[in-house]
Amino acid sequence: MERAYRRLDPKRVVFTALLLAVCLSIPRLTDSYMLRVFNIAWITCLCVLSNYVLLGMCGQNSFAQAGLWGVGAYITANVVMKLGWPPLLALLLAGLGTGLLAFVLGFAFFRLRHYYFTFASVGLMTILNGLFMNWTPFTGGALGISNVPSFSLGSFVVNTEEANYFFIFLIFVIAYLLIKKLYHSPLGRSFMAIRDNEMAANCLGINSLLTKSIAFGITGILCGVAGALYAFLAGYLSYQTFTYQQSTMYLIMVMLGGTSAPSGAVIGTMIISLLQEWVRPLQNYMQFFYGLGIVLLMIVQPEGILGGGRALYEKWHSRKRPASTVAK
Repeated sequence: MERAYRRLDPKRVVFTALLLAVCLSIPRLTDSYMLRVFNIAWITCLCVLSNYVLLGMCGQNSFAQAGLWGVGAYITANVVMKLGWPPLLALLLAGLGTGLLAFVLGFAFFRLRHYYFTFASVGLMTILNGLFMNWTPFTGGALGISNVPSFSLGSFVVNTEEANYFFIFLIFVIAYLLIKKLYHSPLGRSFMAIRDNEMAANCLGINSLLTKSIAFGITGILCGVAGALYAFLAGYLSYQTFTYQQSTMYLIMVMLGGTSAPSGAVIGTMIISLLQEWVRPLQNYMQFFYGLGIVLLMIVQPEGILGGGRALYEKWHSRKRPASTVAK
């Protein structure tokens, strides 16, 4: 009973309700252009959440997220346009297909230890981008794929920015809650055991190769779903979208927000996504600012904004507690 009360902390419930109300009111508070920015941001949150699973929970650093995002997008376009299957089925196949690809590749890549896996993920990203640019029957080659239809379910068609916002936000919330559930599950604890000490995890009976491959598969599912949502939203796919630079941006986002909880991925994504719009005149210098900011962040607060905020709260709370004890 006490554990259930802690989970239903009134302050947390009120904060969550207010945050949800703000998110749901965004379509009425912004114009169509900023609504498109938020739509892209929520899609990006799914990719950054996948980085949280792999890096924050499992301790594995990957630069392949944008490539997996592209795989999901192109699967969706081909399933809907060439096979004529329903968009809902295309969405499911994009997630499952990309997840299966990542899971299988994980068995090969995770035989490499430490930073060698990171180098392999860079190679995978380069290969996927090359396929997107040259595999014309599947990706349209350099011309890309245009006129991808909007998501529809029966007579219900998601063909406006506002409808897309609620649809994408709903998918994001479901994914976020599932990742939160994963964090507290036995599988999530296995991820974190490998992150903290892989040798000790193996001694405890955890199959590190299989477990890390599962983490990579979950990463693929999230990126695949994000790719499907992007295909339905944008209606046009180009290899220039799914690049190594985009994967680097995902890592910057999760490091900025913090890897200690899924909410860190959301914080980092929203800050950078909105910052890009607010300082658009300085767009040519953004990579410099991102790099400088990450260097300073790793020196001052390596756990990101979320970790720094928690540290400040705990410090304030520890100072307040003795004062209240003395007063009693």
